[in-house]
Amino acid sequence: MGRNKNKKMWNRKRKLESAEERSSQDRKPYVTVPPSNPKMEAYYAALGLHSLRREGGDFVPCLDSIEKEQERKRFITCLRTSLPASFRVGQNLEPEFRQKLKSDIDTFVGTEIEIEIDQDGNAVSKPRAGLSSTRDAVADEEDTKANNTTNDEVMSSEPIIVKKLAPAKPIPYIPDAYQLSIDKKTIRRNPLLQEFHEWLKVQTDAGFITRQETVSMIPPVVLSPEPSHAVLDMCAAPGSKTSQLLEIISNIPQGETEPKGYVVANDSDAKRAYMLVHQLRRLNSPATFVTAKDAQFWPMLLRGKNIKDEERAQEGMFDRVLCDVPCTGDGTARKNPGIWKHWTASAGHSIHPLQVSIALNGARLTKVGGYMCYSTCSMNPIENEAVVAEILRATDGSLELVDKRPDMPGIVARPGWVRWKVMGESMSRKELRNKAKKNSAKMRKKRKDWEDQQKLEREENDNQIQSEQNTGKEQVDQESNKECYDNEMENSDDIENEWKSEPESWEDVELLQRAADQGLVYYKTFDDVPNDSTHHIRKSCFPPTPDEAAQFKLERCLRCLPHDLDTGGFFVALFKKVSPLSNRARRKAEELAQSISRRMDGPTNEAIENKFSDKISTDGISAERKMEDVRKDTEAEDKNEPSKKRNGHDKAESFVAVEEDVLPPLVDFYGFTDQFAKGQFMARAGGNSKLLYFITKSVKENLIERGIQDRIHVINSGLRAFERRNKDDCLVNYRPCQESIHFVGPHMTRRKFIISSEDFKRCLKYGAIPCDSFSEPLCSEMKALSLGAFVVALKGYEHDITKKMYLVMWKCRGDNVNCLVNKIDMSAFHHKLDALVDKDDSDSKVPLVQGAVANIREKCSIQ
Repeated sequence: MGRNKNKKMWNRKRKLESAEERSSQDRKPYVTVPPSNPKMEAYYAALGLHSLRREGGDFVPCLDSIEKEQERKRFITCLRTSLPASFRVGQNLEPEFRQKLKSDIDTFVGTEIEIEIDQDGNAVSKPRAGLSSTRDAVADEEDTKANNTTNDEVMSSEPIIVKKLAPAKPIPYIPDAYQLSIDKKTIRRNPLLQEFHEWLKVQTDAGFITRQETVSMIPPVVLSPEPSHAVLDMCAAPGSKTSQLLEIISNIPQGETEPKGYVVANDSDAKRAYMLVHQLRRLNSPATFVTAKDAQFWPMLLRGKNIKDEERAQEGMFDRVLCDVPCTGDGTARKNPGIWKHWTASAGHSIHPLQVSIALNGARLTKVGGYMCYSTCSMNPIENEAVVAEILRATDGSLELVDKRPDMPGIVARPGWVRWKVMGESMSRKELRNKAKKNSAKMRKKRKDWEDQQKLEREENDNQIQSEQNTGKEQVDQESNKECYDNEMENSDDIENEWKSEPESWEDVELLQRAADQGLVYYKTFDDVPNDSTHHIRKSCFPPTPDEAAQFKLERCLRCLPHDLDTGGFFVALFKKVSPLSNRARRKAEELAQSISRRMDGPTNEAIENKFSDKISTDGISAERKMEDVRKDTEAEDKNEPSKKRNGHDKAESFVAVEEDVLPPLVDFYGFTDQFAKGQFMARAGGNSKLLYFITKSVKENLIERGIQDRIHVINSGLRAFERRNKDDCLVNYRPCQESIHFVGPHMTRRKFIISSEDFKRCLKYGAIPCDSFSEPLCSEMKALSLGAFVVALKGYEHDITKKMYLVMWKCRGDNVNCLVNKIDMSAFHHKLDALVDKDDSDSKVPLVQGAVANIREKCSIQ
C-alpha cells in the first residue's frame, strides 16, 4: 500500500514539474482562423441556397445579385458564430412547480445583463460575492503576486469590452422553451453567470430542465403525441428528443395508476443505448423500452392471439414514429467546427441509401392513421428532399406530407425544395482520403522538418549567402506556420480571399464554374453519371419529375436555416400514413436494407429478418395468416440470419417473470393491496432476481409478450422497484427503490407514514437522523419499527402519483433512520417542497434563486 502511495506522489510531482517546464517555454501565439470551406460555400451557392429572402412573414425569390449576396453574407456570418444556448422546462412537471421554474428563469436571465470581457471573450470583472470558485480566486491571486501586478493593472493592460446580454426569450412554437443570447461556453466560464450555471446543472440533473438545441425540439412538437400513444424513436441517442416525447407519454390520465402509452428508444450502438438509459432515467418514468438494433432492421412483431379483427387488419405497431436519421450534420457547424474541415459532397450521397431505408422501415412500422417524422441536421437536399421524394415514390400514395406551420405560430421555416442540382466530387473517395492525409498536421510537420533539414545542409555548404538564406528561412517559417491552418487546401488563402469578396456574377453558369474550380462535378441527369459512380450517386438523388413534384408537395417540408432564427440548420418532414404499404414498397425497403448490409458487413442475409413481402397479400394484411405459420416463418428466417447477428444480444439481459416465492413475503411485509400489480414486476434472466423491475401493462402486453426480446437486444425497460439486500436480521431481503416508489407506495398499507411538510423536510438529510427529531406520534411509530425499509409520503399528496412526493427510508439499529435518496433527488425534493407547500413563516424561507446554490453546496456537497 505504501509503495503505491509513494508512486502516486512521485507521478503527481513529475506531472507538476512537466507542467511548469511547459509553461516556462516560449509558445507561439494561437492564430484565430475564421471557419471556412470554399467547397461547401460553392456547393450551396450553386444549389441556390441563397435564392430566397424573407419579406414580412413569407419567403420570396431574390430579385437580383445584390439581394442574393446579402442573403449569402447573412448565412455565412451566422454560420461562423457560436450557437446560442437553449433549454426547456419539462412538460411532465406539475403546473405549480413549472411556474416556479419559469419565475426563476425570469430572475436569472429575464432582464438585460452587462458583463465585461476581454478580446478572447473571458470575463475580467470581479464576480459577485460568494459566487466565484475558490480555486479560481486563489489561482488568480497567485498569478497576480507572481507577476508583481495588481488587479487594476491587469485589467487596465488589456482592452475591456462591455457586452450586453439580451434577456432569454421564450420560443413561441416550443412549449416552455427558452433561447439565450450567449453560447454554453460563455455560461460555463463566465464568473458572473456562475450562479445561473449552477442552477441549470441542478435542474438538469433532477430532470426538471433539459438543455437542448432549439431546432432539435421541433420534431417532437411536430409529431404531437398523446399520452396513450405508442411511440418509436428509431435513432434515439443521445436522447434529448426521446426525453421530450417521454415527458408527454409519461403523463398519467385521471383515475389511472400508470402511463397508458410507451416510448421505444432504439439506437444501433449498444454503448450509446446505455447512455440513453442514463438520460431517460432523469424523468423517472416506467413507460420506456430501450433497444439496440439497426433501425432499418427493426422488425414487425407478432400479433397476440386475442387481438380483434379490426386491429388485426391494421398495419403497423406505433402511433408515432420519429426518424431522426444519421446525416452529414453540416447544419451543426456552429457547435461542431470540425464540419468545416471534413465536409465533402460525396458524404451526402454515401448516407442517402441508409436514410431512405430507415425511413421506409419506419413507414412500415407506423399504424394507418399515424404519423412519421423524418428529420436531419443537414442542409443538403440529397439527404432531405431527395429522401422524402423517394419515400413518397416508393410508398405509392400510402403516405402524404403534412404542413405543420399553421400549428406552430412564430416558426420561421423555408419551404422544401422542388428542384435541386446533383453535384459530386471530381476525385474518388480514395483520392480525397489521400489528399487529406497528405495535408494532415503530421504530414505537414514532416515536410517542414525535411525542408528545414535541406536548408540547414545548404547553409553548411555555402556560407557566402548566409544572410540571404536566413532571410529565406524566416520567410519559409512564416509560410509553414500559415500552412498549419490551411483547410485541406494548398491555396486556401487565395480561395478564402476570393470568397470573402462579392462574386462577379450570380448566374448559374458562373456558380457552376466556381463549384467546378473547387473539385465538384454537376450531373444534369442520372444518365450523365459515370458507370463506376452509379452505385454511389443513385437515381433517387435526382429531383422528381414535374408530375411527381405536383403530387408530392415537397414545399410542405420545413427548412430551418441558421440565420432565420439564430439557430442551427435543420430539416423536418411530417408524413401521415393513409393506407397500408404495397408489396412494392416492402420489396424496396428489403432491397435497400440488403444492399446496405452487403456494403457494410459483406454478403449477409440480415435483411431476411424484415422479409415479409413475399408472404403478404396485396391488401397488406399480413396478420390474417395463422399464428403457427408466422412463427415457423420467423424461425426459418432466424436460422438463415448469420449467427453473429442472430446471437448478438445477451439472453441474460431479457426480462422474465419473477419467481413464485419472491413476491409473497413482500406482499405480507409491506401490506400491499389487491390492486397491487404483481404480474408487472419482472427480473433479468441472468440477474438471479437481485433487482425487480416495474413494467407497465402496455409495455408488457404490446412488446414483451409479443416476442420482442427474441429478435432485438433489449437494453432496459421500466423502473427499478425492489433491490435485494442480504441482511440476516431483516424480515425480508428486498427494499423498495426510490425511482419507482411513487408507483409502489400508494399500494402499501404497512410501514408507510403520512407526514407533514416539516417532518418531510427533516427526512431530507444525510447520515443517521435521530427519531427524536420528528414530531409525535411519528417519532414513536418510527422507534417501534423493526430493522428494514419503510416509506414516508407528504400529507395531501399520498394518492397523487404525478407529484412523486414519496421517500424511501431505512430503520437502523437503535433509534435512528436514514433517507435512501441520492444527492440530486434530495435537492430536487427541496425545490418541489418550496413550490407545492405553503409555509407559515414566509420570511424565513430561503428564496429559490439563492436556495439553488445553497442546496448544492450545503446539503448536497456538489462542487
